[in-house]
Amino acid sequence: MKRERGQNLGCCIVFLLFFVFLFRAGELQAEGVQARYVQNSGKTTVLEITIEDPAPTSVIVQQQLPPGTRIQNAVPAYTKYNPGKAEVKWLFKRPNPGVRTISLHYAAPLSGKGASAVIRCKSPSSGQFMTITVP
Repeated sequence: MKRERGQNLGCCIVFLLFFVFLFRAGELQAEGVQARYVQNSGKTTVLEITIEDPAPTSVIVQQQLPPGTRIQNAVPAYTKYNPGKAEVKWLFKRPNPGVRTISLHYAAPLSGKGASAVIRCKSPSSGQFMTITVP
C-alpha cells in the first residue's frame, strides 16, 4: 500500500512537471520576437528581426554603436539618435508579423566588435515586458 502511494505521488509529480514545462515552452514561443545580426562589420550593420503572429503592440530597438561611429544612412530612418552616447533607437508601432531588417551604413568601418542591440516589447500573450539582447 505504501509503495502504491509512493508511485502515485511520483506519477503526480512527473505529471505536474510535464504541465509546468509545457506551459513554459508555450510562453517562450509566444514571446513573438527574435533577432540576429546578418552583418555587423565593415561599413554596414544589418539587424534582422522576426516578428511572429500574434505580434506585440510595439517593438523598441536600441543599437549601441562603437564610440565615434558616424552614421551615413539608416533604413528605415531611426526615431532617435544620440551621437554622444553612440545610441540609435527605432519605435515600431503595431508591427505586422514577418521579417523586418534595420540597415545602418557608416562613414568609416566599425571599430571593435561592432554594434549590439537591445529589443524591448511586451509579450502578446502574457503582457509581460521582455528584453532581448543581441550581441
